Amino acid sequence: MVDLGVMQQLCGLPIDGNCAQKDLLAIHQGAMAEQFVGQELVAAGHAELHYWAREAKSSSAEVDFLVVVDGRICPVEVKSGPAGRLRSLRLLMDTYPNCRTGYVLSCAPYAEVPEQNPVFLPLYYAGYLRARHEEQ
Repeated sequence: MVDLGVMQQLCGLPIDGNCAQKDLLAIHQGAMAEQFVGQELVAAGHAELHYWAREAKSSSAEVDFLVVVDGRICPVEVKSGPAGRLRSLRLLMDTYPNCRTGYVLSCAPYAEVPEQNPVFLPLYYAGYLRARHEEQ
């Protein structure tokens, strides 16, 4: 989709019902938050968006976005609610050590622990991810 409103219409989500929601990020099981981040990444110059998925007999794993900044892969996970354990993001980063920094975009405040990954950023920071990644 190219627009949150178009997505909302195609999903059959009533506009008036969504405005009354207490947590707008949880609308349609977080799909609106992912759509917002995707739009922001494209608007910030990430011409191609990718995702990572691993299918195994015992379990599957998925990371919402992979973007390339200065030749480095940058995994991005979008969370509309509590971040949880982030198993998929950690699995990707363990499997591919060249993905040094992962990002979690959510409604949580900024948080970074130098010895650990990922970096937690507010959802609205998606458009500035390229600048944030280049600082490192």
